[in-house]
Amino acid sequence: MSSAPARRVSALLSTFVVLLLGSALLASPAHAEAPFRLPTQVVDPAGALNTEQSDRVWQTVDDVDGSHDIQYWVVYVKDFGGLAPEDWVANTVSQSDFGAHDVVLAIATDTRDYSLQAPIEVKGLTDDELRGIIADELGPAVAQGRFADAAVSVGERLEDVGGEPEASRPWWIVAVVVIVVVAAAAALALWLRRRRRDAAEQPDAFTADQLGQRPLSELDPWSREVLTDTDRAIRTSADEASHARNELGETAEPFTAAVADARAAIAASHMLRQRLDDRQVTDPDEQRRLLVEIITTCSNADAMLDGRGFAFDRLRDLGAAADRRLDSLSAVIDESAVRIPDIEARLAELSSIPDEVAGNVELADDLLVFARECIDQGRDAASAGQRGSVIGAVRSAEGALDQATRLLDAADNADDTPRSTELPDVVDLVRAVSTYIQTRRGVVGSVAFTRLSEARRLADTAADLADTDPDTSAGTAARAADLAAQAMDAAVADVTDWSSGQSGTPSDLSPVLAGVLVDSVLNGSMHDGGYSHDGRSPASFGGSTSAGRIGVGERV
Repeated sequence: MSSAPARRVSALLSTFVVLLLGSALLASPAHAEAPFRLPTQVVDPAGALNTEQSDRVWQTVDDVDGSHDIQYWVVYVKDFGGLAPEDWVANTVSQSDFGAHDVVLAIATDTRDYSLQAPIEVKGLTDDELRGIIADELGPAVAQGRFADAAVSVGERLEDVGGEPEASRPWWIVAVVVIVVVAAAAALALWLRRRRRDAAEQPDAFTADQLGQRPLSELDPWSREVLTDTDRAIRTSADEASHARNELGETAEPFTAAVADARAAIAASHMLRQRLDDRQVTDPDEQRRLLVEIITTCSNADAMLDGRGFAFDRLRDLGAAADRRLDSLSAVIDESAVRIPDIEARLAELSSIPDEVAGNVELADDLLVFARECIDQGRDAASAGQRGSVIGAVRSAEGALDQATRLLDAADNADDTPRSTELPDVVDLVRAVSTYIQTRRGVVGSVAFTRLSEARRLADTAADLADTDPDTSAGTAARAADLAAQAMDAAVADVTDWSSGQSGTPSDLSPVLAGVLVDSVLNGSMHDGGYSHDGRSPASFGGSTSAGRIGVGERV
């Protein structure tokens, strides 16, 4: 078990994590939670706390930590997944590697169950004292649904009882804590600056009712931004979930299901956005309602994925068997590189190269070069015992290889036969445009994503109607082809605009274009606990808020 001082430093680092992910966890939809490693001292996937309540609980946690040598952990879930509360907490404690000074309060909000557990080493916190806290404070508050009050009351009682006073701790612990707090504050400032950008207030800070009061001129661009961010996050999450399913089978099913739910949400939002773009809705109040629905639906889907990021990291554990992973990736990279000359020769035989595969081979080659660099960095990190950097290197190489494979497959299957609006050709067009956008998702914007989503939906509808209503099917297929072409035009424009403003080598730019690398919270070079390429880190399973967590050590 870890020592109390070590846990204290870890807890302060975790406080920074929750500042980044707190709103996402609050917005996560209801799901039964299996026991899991607690990433922060206040964890709320049940969405039991609003912002004010969360602040109160955090303040109480800080007060307990500041008064005694006790680490106070609070977790809210919907239910305990069929386990007895004591068993759920015991398993969570085990997974979290808690020590002799960690007190854990777990509350199941749907079933109104709870458990408060403390090790016997906490001085003054006897069994009688615990029973008194439960009977007088915890039980009544939970029964009445006062979940924040329950945690606060328990914390206040903890302050009144045992634990070594904070002042008795060695001076060096205090010094380390100060350093960590300063670093976390600087990191948070950078993150806030990036997230807020040019706006003094971002609509994602509002409730749905408050959003409904914002002007259309604010809601419209925000809906496009949240659509884009969420769509990119879902695509990356789908890639990682696919790897997890291939490696772990049914164990990965909850994450595959989460991606499917998020995809359904984003598809519904794209459909609403298309209605607005087509000017099918002219009433300002209805426009506002649809924009708010897009923002809230996407934000919820994004937060749901964010809330599962840490659990996914624990499940897949890219740091395990690092040498085997790196060797396997290296072999596949070599196999992919061998394909390039034959594909180039095949494309040279075409009378013209379709727009959907133009530049594919060059981009794939750049990504393979980048992947090899990541493999080399991963081996160096493994030799140095830098687990965090190994994880970053594996994910970077894996993401680059995923995209390179898509690019080469599309180029290998390209032909120069003119496409018609017949259903098979429309399906091929939608698939080709989808691959183009997927492999340039790092810079493609909402218009391309929306047009593609609608093209795919209409192509599916046309296929369903082909036998029963051929005329409607044909018209629907033609509309799908038109939208796919619009998506392609928008994506090409996005790529061109982005490329014209960039400087650097292909190995620097291509991973960003492909969405393999995203902005990290902190700039810096490869280090243990984090992994960065000039301020960018590999995109990971999760929502847009936690996408770059490898770069700040959250995936260790």
